[in-house]
Amino acid sequence: MFDKNPEEHFIKEGDPNKPTYYIIRRLDEAAELPEIFLFVMGHVRRALSKGWLPVVDMQHYPNLYLPSEKIGQENSWEYFFEQPFRFGVEQAYAGENVVLSDAEAAKPSPDCSMNLLRKKNDELVEWRMLFKLGLMKLKPELLKEFSAMKEKFFESGDIVLGVLLRGGNDKKIKGQPIAPPAEFAANAANEKFKEWGCEKILLATDDPLVAETFKNTFGDKCVSLDQIYTVCYDTKAENNLFLQGKKHLAQNILLAGCNSFVAERRADTTVTMLSVKKFEHSLFFNLGNY
Repeated sequence: MFDKNPEEHFIKEGDPNKPTYYIIRRLDEAAELPEIFLFVMGHVRRALSKGWLPVVDMQHYPNLYLPSEKIGQENSWEYFFEQPFRFGVEQAYAGENVVLSDAEAAKPSPDCSMNLLRKKNDELVEWRMLFKLGLMKLKPELLKEFSAMKEKFFESGDIVLGVLLRGGNDKKIKGQPIAPPAEFAANAANEKFKEWGCEKILLATDDPLVAETFKNTFGDKCVSLDQIYTVCYDTKAENNLFLQGKKHLAQNILLAGCNSFVAERRADTTVTMLSVKKFEHSLFFNLGNY
């Protein structure tokens, strides 16, 4: 197994005139794609600040999206995204200068603070620059798939309110943002739906109570991500982990294509805000932390 020392360190140091490759790795095997994405963004920025070439290694370090039999053989980052500078891990490890990243989040890294979400400073613009430079590029074939998904459920002129409420009030993980109660969130979304002149809702949630409450409030005007995903994919397929990763990405891309946005504070919300050029309106629930 590759080096598990969690601190940033050189594993090869040779000719200083040759490129230095910065291997971005995460040792937390349970992290989901939104958290991994923000983690990688922070380390890409760190690499750029040092003049190093970032390369994401989800090939030699176990993660949710890589079957155990494929560890060391395939890079699950490349199931979903391009490498920042299109260098693969084989080329990087073969270089004369190789640095392994810290296994913790880089400082700074994008987070779900209200300052970032409400654009109270320049952070959002700075992080979005990584998208503009093509350093956090989604696989083109996935982007094409997600665009086709939206066309199945929405007309081109629909004014859509995107809502992201992953739920989880039962978990109450210490330090995590408090999820708004389902009825409270539905009432707030309904008020903004009318105020902003919306015609349909795209709801992303994994909480059955939230889904039921929104369906009761908005009826057929509410289309859930689960509904879209069930129609477009066989969710009982063997490689379910890959499909779950695609579902996270579909969520962010489809929400980023909405006119306005209502969401709770979480990693998925930050990824969506980084993915979009601009929402006409937005509302974020800020109920403190557990």
